[in-house]
Amino acid sequence: MQSEIDSLRQRISELEAEKIKLEAKNAEHLKQVVEENTKCEVENVGLKARIEELEKNKMNNINLKAENYELKTRVTKLERKQIQVITNEQEASTKDISLLIESQLEGEEAITSDPIPEMEHSSTQSESLAKPKTSATSPPQDIIDEDSAETLDFVKTVYNETVSKE
Repeated sequence: MQSEIDSLRQRISELEAEKIKLEAKNAEHLKQVVEENTKCEVENVGLKARIEELEKNKMNNINLKAENYELKTRVTKLERKQIQVITNEQEASTKDISLLIESQLEGEEAITSDPIPEMEHSSTQSESLAKPKTSATSPPQDIIDEDSAETLDFVKTVYNETVSKE
């Protein structure tokens, strides 16, 4: 029995030694789990901050897209207005040119149907050249450039064709 008790005591000692080893391993594992948990918590804090930053950027992006859309709309409206102004100016210029052509054609008809002899006519013509007339229908000279002159010639040609067809 004594040997049995000694063997049990030895077994208890072995089990206590094994328990101490297991407790040490357990403490080591617990320490690793706590460290990993801390790392995960730090990483989560960083990820949450990143998510907040991305959400702010998303809102900024949405606001910028809305502002961009508004600006594009404004640019489109301004371009339409500019085109309308240019069209109106061209129409007014064409109207002025048409009136100028008509007044010149009326002047030419008056000259050709003028019963005044050529001598008198040339003297009146030189007087009229000496005193330039300004007509309400003729555009100022600084407006007429080469393009306007070409346009004027074209309009005059079209007008003459229209008149000759009538």
